[in-house]
Amino acid sequence: MLILFITIVMLVFGGRWFTSSSNFSISCLDSGWSVFRDGEVSNNVSLSKYKIGRIRKGERITISQTIFVPDKSTLMFRTKLQAVDLLVDGRIRYSFGKDEFEKGKLIPKRYSLIDMSPQSGMHNIMLTYTMGENDSSGRIAPIYFGQRSYLVRAFYSYNRISMFVGSFLVVYSCLLFSLSIYLAFTRRSAIQIYIGADFSMLLGCYVFARNDILWFIGSHDVLFSMLEYIAFYLMPLAFSIILYSIHPDLIKRTQRTFITINIVFPIVFLLLHFMGILHINRMVSIVGILDIVEILVILPPLIRGIVDKQKINEESEYYFSVDADFYLLFGFIMMLVFSLLEMLIESIFNDEANLTDTKLFPSIDLLELGMLIFMLCYFVYYFMNGINHMSADRVKKQLEGMAFTDALTGLLNRAACNQYFANLFGNYTIISLDLDKLKYVNDHFGHMTGDKMIIAFAKILEIVYADSDMIARTGGDEFVVVFKNIDEKLCEACVRDLEEKMQKYNAYSKDISLGASVGYAFSKEVPGGRYQDVFTLADQRMYEMKEVHHG
Repeated sequence: MLILFITIVMLVFGGRWFTSSSNFSISCLDSGWSVFRDGEVSNNVSLSKYKIGRIRKGERITISQTIFVPDKSTLMFRTKLQAVDLLVDGRIRYSFGKDEFEKGKLIPKRYSLIDMSPQSGMHNIMLTYTMGENDSSGRIAPIYFGQRSYLVRAFYSYNRISMFVGSFLVVYSCLLFSLSIYLAFTRRSAIQIYIGADFSMLLGCYVFARNDILWFIGSHDVLFSMLEYIAFYLMPLAFSIILYSIHPDLIKRTQRTFITINIVFPIVFLLLHFMGILHINRMVSIVGILDIVEILVILPPLIRGIVDKQKINEESEYYFSVDADFYLLFGFIMMLVFSLLEMLIESIFNDEANLTDTKLFPSIDLLELGMLIFMLCYFVYYFMNGINHMSADRVKKQLEGMAFTDALTGLLNRAACNQYFANLFGNYTIISLDLDKLKYVNDHFGHMTGDKMIIAFAKILEIVYADSDMIARTGGDEFVVVFKNIDEKLCEACVRDLEEKMQKYNAYSKDISLGASVGYAFSKEVPGGRYQDVFTLADQRMYEMKEVHHG
């Protein structure tokens, strides 16, 4: 089902409506540039093939080209950790990031859309990039040209998969959060749902910020750039909390240590950033190394723990399906594998996005696909876990019912009676009953007739003592009834009613005749009110009546 869902999503978002963007109305200014760097000039450069290599903070790269500019045209390009100046025919037309660079602050990433004001004709365009960090970029981002509406539409078309994944994760988070509130009000455990809601929201925000989708919705460049890094730095904490909530007994001290580290590190990073000591983007490698260490330490014991748990469940008489933890483990491993593949692809190709790309899935991101799979697996895990627990409880109750129920009469048996007595306190009455002549009937008429006699007597007991707190068959011909807070008159009335019902039964029965000896005792009659002593007294009185019947 998971694979089918993802396949359907891919086919829908790869359909003609999504892929037929306005790329024919925009152009990517990739070739024909002159690049000025460190006093050297490179002519007829293709930006997609030009590698910046190692670069220092404050270093400048200028690119220039003369193009035909039609009326109502817009220039769009992306900058990350870079200040930029746009000059048209030698005049400054646009500038971004200079103030942040001069003050030593983080230069946020940004999609710049500049409406070109010159008249239609040939114009020289010059862009000067000032690097805000060491090794801040490996390539110069593509530069697009066309009408503003077409450029925006091309951006949305290119990032359609990321928009779907991010929207799904955010909406999914809201649904889980609503469910957690409902469960909390109904006094049921909601911690797993709440953790899942928080994590899904974290992933959704990261997808939106990472792909610059939020920039096209709002204009808070610094906030959106910070959100990407903060969400990334909180992911180890989210994962460690999820794993700890599922298996708190697994390498407990190590898990708690990692949780503490994952809490402290983001706080330290933010303090260093806001104090101007170290920009927040410089800690990405540290968090990546920390992620790898945590995975290598936690994943093997986690796999062993889940496998051992499954073996225990297979031996248990309460479980019949695969443990839900396997679904969560599958999602975690898939996200891990997809993340590593995405990192490998980026390190090998290191390509910038090209909004004019007409491939079926130009912007598919394996990391985001892994996030989607993980959250779907988390959803399956939660409900499978709930189903397994409900099934186990139902089977347990059925088995307990079999263990505590007399198979012949359906009444409670001796084990259930003893368990009930163990929690019996206060003012109560124990009635001991013995079915007369059962042995004689078994010996002379067979056990089938004796069983019929027992069943008939049990049904009468259920009618006469319908208001009792417990009715049990404790032996072949022995029965026990318990009342709480009953007086002697009502107890005597029940005994008389029992006699009357047995006489009525005997009047219509052709093969068996019912008779019983009854004795009862009140807890207040015995010092301390121990059920053993009360039962013994009731049993003695029952045998006194039995002697009268046999006499």
